[in-house]
Amino acid sequence: MSMLSQEEIDALVNQLAAPETEEKTETKRVKSFDFRFNKRLEKFTTNHLHTLRTLHDNYTRLLNNALSVYLRTRVEATIIGIEQISYGDFIASIGVPSILSIFSMDPLPGSGIVQLDLNLTFSIIDRLLGGPGWLPQKLRDLTDIERTLMQRFMARVLSSYREAWSHFLTLSLRIEALDSNPQFIPRIIPLDQMIAYVSCEVKIGEMTGIMNFCLPYLVLQSIAAQLSEFQWSGSVMAGRGMTEEDVAELARNVERAEVSVSVELGRTEVALKELLELAVGDVVLFDVPTSKALVARVNEHEKFQVFVGANRDKYAARVASIVWAEE
Repeated sequence: MSMLSQEEIDALVNQLAAPETEEKTETKRVKSFDFRFNKRLEKFTTNHLHTLRTLHDNYTRLLNNALSVYLRTRVEATIIGIEQISYGDFIASIGVPSILSIFSMDPLPGSGIVQLDLNLTFSIIDRLLGGPGWLPQKLRDLTDIERTLMQRFMARVLSSYREAWSHFLTLSLRIEALDSNPQFIPRIIPLDQMIAYVSCEVKIGEMTGIMNFCLPYLVLQSIAAQLSEFQWSGSVMAGRGMTEEDVAELARNVERAEVSVSVELGRTEVALKELLELAVGDVVLFDVPTSKALVARVNEHEKFQVFVGANRDKYAARVASIVWAEE
C-alpha cells in the first residue's frame, strides 16, 4: 500500500475546500416583433400624412355643400383620423355587409377604395327615394335598384373628391366596382402593402355613420415628393377660409335647396274611450286661442310665429315674427 506524499494530501484538501464553480449561463434577450407591421414597412412620412389630412379636411367642406343640396338635408362630414396601416388590416376591419366602391385615379396607377357603413347607406337610399332617412328593420344586401342609387351617390362623393384633389393634382375618378362584401371585390394591392387610411364621420339628418378611404402607397408613390413639399394656401388650407368664388357657389347651392315647412295647429289630450268613439262630423278642440300665433317649423326646427288663414282656396300662413335660435 503506497503512501500519499504531503504535497498530494495538501492538493486534495485544497480541492475539497474550494467552492463549486457555477457555470455562467448567458441570458438571451427576446424582442417582440409584429410581423404584420414594422417601422421598416412604413411608407408614408409625417409630411405625407399632414398633406393628406389637409386635403381631406378641404374635401369634407366641399362634400357638405354638395350632399346637403343632393339629399335636401343638412350634412356634416368631419375627418376623425388618418394613419397608415397594411391593406390586409384594412380588409380585416371591414364589417360585413358594408358598401365598398373601388375607383380609379387616372393618371395615377392603380385604384383607391371608399367604404360606407350599412346604416348610413340605407339612410341615404331612403332619402333618395323621398323618405326621411329611416332604416329597414333588418340590414341586408342591396337590391339592384338600391345598388344603382348608391352608384349615383358615390359618383357625387367622388365628384367632390376630385375637386378637393384639383388644388394639388388633376385626377379623373371613375367607379370600377361596387359591392357589399369585401370578399367579392378585386384585391387592388398585396395584403402586406401599406395604405393611407382616412376615417370620416358623416352626419346626414339624424343619422351618423362612418366613411373610410383607402389610398395605397403604390398608387401615390409617383407623387410622394410633391406630397412632402406641397404648401396649401388661401381658402384651401385646412378648409378654414373661403374665396369669393366659394361663397358664390355656396350661395347658389343654398338657393336651390328645398326645405320642408309645416305649421302646428295645436295639441290636446283626449281619453282613449273618446278617441275610439270619434265619428265623421265630430269636433276636436285644441287648447290654442284663435288670436294666438302658431309655430311654423323648417326642417323640424322652430323658425316663425304665424297666423293661419286662406288664400285662393288654399290654406296659408302669414309670418308674424321670426324665432331666433339661442346662441
